[in-house]
Amino acid sequence: MDKRQDGIEYHSYDEVPLMLSAKEIAALLRISTATVYCIFSAIDFPTITIGSRKLVRKENLFVWLEKHENDIPYLMNANVADRRKEIMENDSKQKGWQKMYGK
Repeated sequence: MDKRQDGIEYHSYDEVPLMLSAKEIAALLRISTATVYCIFSAIDFPTITIGSRKLVRKENLFVWLEKHENDIPYLMNANVADRRKEIMENDSKQKGWQKMYGK
């Protein structure tokens, strides 16, 4: 077992808790907790903050992963501030296009 997993292992979707911490997401995805916190900083990542703790609903995590399956490596290597700026610019362009064409 990978040291990063800290003994947490899931064998089916039903075993995954409803709310996931960074440690649980790291175990699920088999990545480091530090990498999970990097992903948490993505502007559209669906975290819920309770006090100082960040949690993610299981369903939202899987939807987010599906939406970003092709750009996860890019998210991990990009400067977070640059990625946020790029997302905001793309959203602005899309909204402008939608206004122009009535969609």
